[in-house]
Amino acid sequence: MKKHLVISTSLDLVRIAPEYVVYIASDGNYSTLVQRDGEVRMVSYQLGQVEKMISDQLGAEGNIFIRIGKSLIINRNFIY
Repeated sequence: MKKHLVISTSLDLVRIAPEYVVYIASDGNYSTLVQRDGEVRMVSYQLGQVEKMISDQLGAEGNIFIRIGKSLIINRNFIY
């Protein structure tokens, strides 16, 4: 069964497949999740907390994400 990332936003609970996430950027105490369809979601977690969620929820599938510095997690599949 394919794993999904489950993150709560201020408005709803989001269940998203990892291949739809382009990147997650730090925005103070929040993070901005950008999807490949252009949708942008603000999540109420710091980037370190999101990184831990990815590791906990996706396990080995979570290694498609890499952290670039202090403010960005990117999906390897979207590096050109």
